[in-house]
Amino acid sequence: MTQITQVVTIQNNDIVQFELDINRALVDLKGFFILDIKYNTLFIGEQTVIHSALIIFQQNNYTI
Repeated sequence: MTQITQVVTIQNNDIVQFELDINRALVDLKGFFILDIKYNTLFIGEQTVIHSALIIFQQNNYTI
């Protein structure tokens, strides 16, 4: 059995689009095992906000 761990990073400064991007990514990853999701919000000055997420997932590949 081989285990492969992969990561998807999502960044956006629009919170609504950011949430839509995360939802799309989770739908795309429905066949995988989600190990962890990390969220972060970075405030730069008074006007700039960057939302980011790191999705760590894994799929088991079985070889005979």
